[in-house]
Amino acid sequence: MSKVNIGVIGLGGVGGFYGGLLAHHFEDEEQVDIHFVARGAHGEQIKRHGLTVQSKDRVIVAKPARVVENVQDLGKMNFILLCTKEYDLDEVIVDLKEIVSKNTVILPLLNGVEAFEKLDRELEAEVWQGCTYMVSRLKEPGVIDNPSGRQKIVFGRTERITPLMLQVNHLLQAAGITSFCTQDIAKEVWEKYILVSSSAVATTFYNCSFGVVMRDHTATIRTLVTEASAVAQAKGVHLTEDIVEVIMERLAAIPFDSTTSMHSDFTSNKVQTELEVMAGYLIREGKRLQTEVQTYQKMYAMLKDKQGNYTL
Repeated sequence: MSKVNIGVIGLGGVGGFYGGLLAHHFEDEEQVDIHFVARGAHGEQIKRHGLTVQSKDRVIVAKPARVVENVQDLGKMNFILLCTKEYDLDEVIVDLKEIVSKNTVILPLLNGVEAFEKLDRELEAEVWQGCTYMVSRLKEPGVIDNPSGRQKIVFGRTERITPLMLQVNHLLQAAGITSFCTQDIAKEVWEKYILVSSSAVATTFYNCSFGVVMRDHTATIRTLVTEASAVAQAKGVHLTEDIVEVIMERLAAIPFDSTTSMHSDFTSNKVQTELEVMAGYLIREGKRLQTEVQTYQKMYAMLKDKQGNYTL
């Protein structure tokens, strides 16, 4: 087997955790090299001391084959795990165009659903759909923390599983990553997106935790879930008939005091947030598909005015 080069772009909570597991497992494996893109203090710490990954039951120090500052410096990769924020995607696509070919596989693990559509449309590479289930964060430069230890990647392309997908799945699982490839990936990705989109908009709009949203604003969150589900179905995604109840049950199971990353970004008065990913995209698709998303539109308009100046 020829050498497999895997690039990890976006070394935050998601990319850092999965990239760390891969780099640690394949550190002494001659046939697989893991390459990180990381800048600043985070990148320097990894270069000097490795990437520390803390989990519920263990701590590892991962040492990748290379740490580079720019995507272009990766060079030719067989497989790219893309874990940036979606608002950075357009810039990353420009950089990726310089290094990918039709033989490059890209697996985006971003919160939204638009990333796959953009990458598949604009790049010559083979792009798969994917999503991940985990709670992990960049604790400090060079340190990733996943306190629960829970993690899962689901990926694939609609209506087909290829030998290459099975090979990548084997590599991920060998590194201790819980992963599955599926032909029904659009359903998986949209189910997650409906949950994260509705909860991000609601927690940010009401400036509160998951628990408070579910207790005090049940009707609104249900409407958001219903509107997002309608857009998915209008796009041809085959959701189950009870999808609204399924998502509501999952939301109710999230710890009471937890919140969303978009809510945290707003409370930190960040200018760049995931508002376009979590609401703007749905509104644009709703308009294109003539599907009502009035609650999303109302909340989006008010949050747009408060972005970077969040004083509710």
